Amino acid sequence: MSVEFDLSSENDKASILESRNVTVGNKRTSMRLEPQMWDSLEKIARTEGVTINSLCTQIDLRRGPVGLTSATRVFIISYFRHLVRQHEIERGLNGPGLVPRIDGLKGASLARWVLDTVVPAHELGRAGRHRG
Repeated sequence: MSVEFDLSSENDKASILESRNVTVGNKRTSMRLEPQMWDSLEKIARTEGVTINSLCTQIDLRRGPVGLTSATRVFIISYFRHLVRQHEIERGLNGPGLVPRIDGLKGASLARWVLDTVVPAHELGRAGRHRG
């Protein structure tokens, strides 16, 4: 299975929450997610050949005591983590990530790329995080 994502325009999107209506089972509800999360949910639904409503219904059936929005975020992250793990297994990689660790960052260079490319510095500052 191969899924490609174009993250080149992620910096152009505001990181404010976006409300959308979804139908979960027979009930209409709304969720507030970041635009990137909505994009990811749409891509997952398209890849799996289902609608967002169907996907959200399945998430809702399995979410336990947590809210639907939180469960959806966890689902999205878990989905992509599984794809990464599949990629590692197919290539015989047993390490912690797809790329080697680098000095100055306790993580993979992929994490640096995400921080530099996908998460704008002003968004981190606005969230009240201090970068020292």
